[in-house]
Amino acid sequence: MNKLIPELYKKNRAKLVKFLKPNSVAIICSATHSLRTRSLYNEYRQSSNMIYLTGVMQEETVLILYPSHSKKEFREVLFIRYTDNKTLTWEGHKHTKHEAESISGISNVKWSSDLSVFLQQVIESASNVYLEMGDEWPSNDMSISASYRFSEEIKAKYPSKQFEKIVPLINQLRLIKENTEIEIIKEAIQVTGKTFSEILPLVNPGIYEYDVEAEITMRFIKAEKCPHAYLPIIASGINSTILHYNFNNAELINGDLLLLDFGAEKLGYASDLSRTIPVSGKFTKRQAEVYNSVLSILKEAKKLMVIGNTIDKLNESVGLMMEEELVKLKLLNKSEIKKQDKENPLYKKYYMHGTSHFIGLDVHDCGNREVPFAKGMVLSCEPGIYIKEEGFGIRLENDILIDKTPIDLMEHIPIELNEIEELMKQ
Repeated sequence: MNKLIPELYKKNRAKLVKFLKPNSVAIICSATHSLRTRSLYNEYRQSSNMIYLTGVMQEETVLILYPSHSKKEFREVLFIRYTDNKTLTWEGHKHTKHEAESISGISNVKWSSDLSVFLQQVIESASNVYLEMGDEWPSNDMSISASYRFSEEIKAKYPSKQFEKIVPLINQLRLIKENTEIEIIKEAIQVTGKTFSEILPLVNPGIYEYDVEAEITMRFIKAEKCPHAYLPIIASGINSTILHYNFNNAELINGDLLLLDFGAEKLGYASDLSRTIPVSGKFTKRQAEVYNSVLSILKEAKKLMVIGNTIDKLNESVGLMMEEELVKLKLLNKSEIKKQDKENPLYKKYYMHGTSHFIGLDVHDCGNREVPFAKGMVLSCEPGIYIKEEGFGIRLENDILIDKTPIDLMEHIPIELNEIEELMKQ
């Protein structure tokens, strides 16, 4: 696998270059290393676009592409930090030029101290400058985006240049996964699935949500220090009705359900799993009824994740399934449904979120609800029913690869009610 990684990044850059206008320069920046407090930093996470194009996970990295430049050596250049004695003392080793080349497949690697002079030369000779301009992201992300600040500086310095947005082009490419990317996602899923099966017997009344989180995190760290792809949701009892619950500090009570939503990240690529389990090891009759309704919808919904469909259409179909199941569960009745406001369907009281989102280098990856599904896309399928008045919510989620027929990448991870109860006996 590792031998294939530089080839993946080379291929990704080659695909991007084909989108660029002649005589253009494209500039991609690494993520900012954000301060936690004063001189102490948060754990660093590279920008997804930099991972996609280079695989370099280090801060203060800049990639410059020249698809049409007359000098071949300027076609792709990677700028990285120089490791001086102060850096070695306080932070430790940073990539050498050779290491950066081995990771990215880029032979022309320079120190970031050379960036300013180099940029001036190439921008002045280019007709178009592609930047991560910032307005492709929500406004509340812009202030901490190194790319956004950098693009503002470049636009101010070279006002006569024609500037183009590069993020929409990269997003379009990231939608379709190469086989190597799919294999990396499968590796992340393998860590996630193994972790889930191992923690089930450890769940008992009297422990706390954070105890479960700690068991998950420990296993991720032992699996070559895999990070969480997102903040894990460990939600018991009424907390399971809160969609993005992250406090993870409540005691597990006998008779309650525990909703688990977590996923490992591998080489920047995310996995995303949701399961709901009984704290006591056995579902009550009512819990089992609701669980089987959610599972039934998941099984039918993933059949619809076919080439040409969209998230919007999938949500519409799942809404109809949800209405049927909620009637069976005596949470809605047919006469109410006939009279409902179609813009605000009644099932939304118990199922407030969408059924699917794109997955890749971000757990909520690029792509929107109108994008037609195509071979090589990876998406979640995650129906749920949340009944606040009964004190529990149930969500089940698998990751689906779009192909001629949908491929459930998490099919091997226990999900049937009897599978869950059997594992919890061990």
